Amino acid sequence: MVTCCVNRTVTANKRQFERINAQLTVRFANGDAVVEAKTRDVSLGGIFINTDRALPYGTVTTFEIDLPALPAPATIEGTVRWSSTDGMGVQFHSLRARETWAINQLAR
Repeated sequence: MVTCCVNRTVTANKRQFERINAQLTVRFANGDAVVEAKTRDVSLGGIFINTDRALPYGTVTTFEIDLPALPAPATIEGTVRWSSTDGMGVQFHSLRARETWAINQLAR
């Protein structure tokens, strides 16, 4: 079951990809623990994850994200580009066609 709440507001901020405000469930490893958190926003370039268990800058991680348009969680690899007390920004390495399509569906 996918839990999602999407605010259809899209922001551009001179970025390559538009950010979509979306609270999606995401899971990633931090040491021996699997952390479940929510996204603040998502784009074709990456995501911001709200968490107090942020990974350090430069960490390469694989995470699962529940995209509402897909029947199962998507597994995506990315690099932490910044961390703060309320979360971390992760840049995607590459997206497959189905993840690209599912993220684009969030903006509809």
